[in-house]
Amino acid sequence: MKNIEDKGPVLYAGNRSPFATGMSVYHDSDVESPQRQSPRVVVRVQPKPLSVPILAVLDTAAPWCILKPLIGDMIMEDLAEIPGLVRLSSRLGTCEGRLFRGSLTLLAQEGESLDLDVTFFLSPHWRGGNFLGYEGALERARFAVDPRANLFYFGATG
Repeated sequence: MKNIEDKGPVLYAGNRSPFATGMSVYHDSDVESPQRQSPRVVVRVQPKPLSVPILAVLDTAAPWCILKPLIGDMIMEDLAEIPGLVRLSSRLGTCEGRLFRGSLTLLAQEGESLDLDVTFFLSPHWRGGNFLGYEGALERARFAVDPRANLFYFGATG
């Protein structure tokens, strides 16, 4: 990680091109949930048009970004619905909902925040937390985790 022209941290790929241009500290658990959880990578994100950040578990096994019903209700009108019902199977069971296209920002504490076009799964029946999924979100970014320092690095795919 190096600072280049005061733009913040840059993590380089093998060919010396920027791999990641933003960095944030992540939490080991969802600090909004009182129950003890297994270690997780919980990052600050901001779904648009929400004006405040939320916490989301980085989950490379999640098919989409999944939002709590309250958050989904706040932004649903500004999203583009993908027609049809879908079923999400998780450790909490099966949940039926709808898919929406929208934007989400990975918030940098150092360097540059990153805007992504993402697919959200929204359901009034979802009982879990917020998740930053791989398909339709993380697959559109470069990212790395430093577990010793609790750092999450990210950048555009090129």
